[in-house]
Amino acid sequence: MDQNKNKNVPIHLGEFREEALEKEFYNAEIAKNLKEVKFTIFVVGMIYFLFIIPEYFILKDVNDFIAVLICRSVIAALLIFLYFKVSRDKKYDSLIYWFTAYEVIISLSFIYISNKFSDPDFMIQAFSVMIIILAIFLINNRWLYSIFTSLFISIGYFAFAALSFKNISSSDFLAAIFHIMLVIIISSSASYSFNYFKRIQYLNNVELIRMAEHDPLTGIYNKGKFNKEYARLADHGEQKNAHLSIAMFDIDDFKAINDHYGHLTGDAVLVDLTGLIGKHIRNSDLFIRWGGEEFVLTFPDTSLLQATEITEKLRVLISEHTFEIIGHLSCSFGVASYKKGDDLDSVIRRADERLYRAKRSGKNKVM
Repeated sequence: MDQNKNKNVPIHLGEFREEALEKEFYNAEIAKNLKEVKFTIFVVGMIYFLFIIPEYFILKDVNDFIAVLICRSVIAALLIFLYFKVSRDKKYDSLIYWFTAYEVIISLSFIYISNKFSDPDFMIQAFSVMIIILAIFLINNRWLYSIFTSLFISIGYFAFAALSFKNISSSDFLAAIFHIMLVIIISSSASYSFNYFKRIQYLNNVELIRMAEHDPLTGIYNKGKFNKEYARLADHGEQKNAHLSIAMFDIDDFKAINDHYGHLTGDAVLVDLTGLIGKHIRNSDLFIRWGGEEFVLTFPDTSLLQATEITEKLRVLISEHTFEIIGHLSCSFGVASYKKGDDLDSVIRRADERLYRAKRSGKNKVM
């Protein structure tokens, strides 16, 4: 992507300003790292629950141990639920709120469990808060939400410590505040840079895919994209016994347009034509520039007769349209339908043969 374009990327506070783009990015990010996300949830749940083993020996009061066991069991059960939710969901943008809620709940459980120890070490627990903060910033979540959760657990822990610890020196308390705030500042700074460049990389990848799949002049799909999508549609047709039709067409006497008006006008005609057709086909239809002035339309779940009727309407639409500078033009069409056992070449060959029959029989026709 152009460096100047990167400077104007709409990223603010660690995420895209455009909500739809941010959701698209987040869904792609979770889908790409789904195994790692599920593994992390599983490991966190296991480690969190296994802390009950040393607590069995440390906690002297049976009621305190039972309370801690219940707390850890509930959190582990919630993490199991989250594991299966992540496995089942197809859209992941709502996970932002789930992850944040779980971070807050686990933070509260940490403070609750800390209160059950008769003589806890303040500095060790402060170090544990730092570890939790580092873990929060490693989770795929919104940057601002990570900062909020980190501040939430820090303030909550210091409020708990001020009420529960009687013999903390002011120097230790201030040192803990300083180091925890330092961890939050360093982690948030690193997380911001990481989130920013992940989104830059995502935009670059989207642009590369767009360039690989789209014709640079008209913006419609190219032949490479058609080859890939046709295989998918043909497989769908085989499995569901569904129709699949294609129409191959080109502009009549396009060479004469280029020779008379120049190639820039010819390019403008191609852009105008593809824009016109693009407005009158379904979202499920594929529109491909095959090469030069030749195009292919793919009609999923459409019989040969239906595709012919659609193509005839497009032929009339084109012939009645007034193009800038040149006025009117016409197109010839060849329509073919997928048959069981067909490969791409055989369907294209039939459509191509019918296109040239339309040309030979007077042009501006659908065969």
